[in-house]
Amino acid sequence: MDPLAAVFVFCFVFGVATSLLSLVLGAFHGGGDHGHALGGHGGDSHVGLGSGADAHGDAGGDSDGVSPLNLQTITTFLAFFGGSGWVLYGSTGLGPALALVFATIIGVAGGGIVFLFLVKVLIASQRFMDPEASRMEGTVGNVSMAIRADGTGEIQFLRDGAHRSEGARSSTGLAIPAGTEVVIVRYERGLAYVEPWASFAGED
Repeated sequence: MDPLAAVFVFCFVFGVATSLLSLVLGAFHGGGDHGHALGGHGGDSHVGLGSGADAHGDAGGDSDGVSPLNLQTITTFLAFFGGSGWVLYGSTGLGPALALVFATIIGVAGGGIVFLFLVKVLIASQRFMDPEASRMEGTVGNVSMAIRADGTGEIQFLRDGAHRSEGARSSTGLAIPAGTEVVIVRYERGLAYVEPWASFAGED
């Protein structure tokens, strides 16, 4: 086989094989991925207990942090470069120099299309949230099941436009009757530790 044809064939086979391998590995690991975008109890809180950091709720859809030279674009370039070069050089009788030029142009175009797809579709559709936005602390709710002294009860609150309920304990150890408006001061081991809003706000 002509050396240039062998280069085209190698690039095509390597590019296609690597792309398929990447897809297979992505399918195996895809179930748990993107979880960094939505962690724990996401939502808005009514009261900020810590320093108010701004939440960045979306990725913006731009190419910040995404290099044009990544595995997907490189393997796509190789596949398009090798495949088109093989056809142009072996089937149409195009000279080596022209075959290289046209194969390179086609390869760059293929890699560019994949890069635009990554940036405009895949990355733009991901939702990234600041960890501060997922904090339960500062959320205001109401006691739906009375919290006994040094015991547990239940609270209800609104998060992400939906009514939620959580097991709750009094942060002070004192009983809190049903219907009391409370604020979550900390969240540990699946339990919300709450304090009546009146005492928390210094209204008592």
